[in-house]
Amino acid sequence: MKRLFLDFVNPADGKRRRITVQAPKEDLTSEEVSQAMDQLITLGAIPSGYVKDRAAIVETTTNEFFNLL
Repeated sequence: MKRLFLDFVNPADGKRRRITVQAPKEDLTSEEVSQAMDQLITLGAIPSGYVKDRAAIVETTTNEFFNLL
């Protein structure tokens, strides 16, 4: 499973916020991600005082041995 993590930080107090996007499109560029993060800040989806910190696509693999329920 791939997830896109968008991390924001408030430099004044060090608090962090993260938005997780499930199954991001395959051909994302760093410029597209940066612009999207800027737009989230501009639209007020991220609390005031927060700035872009990090963006990363993380891929995880699950090896399930059994599932009883």
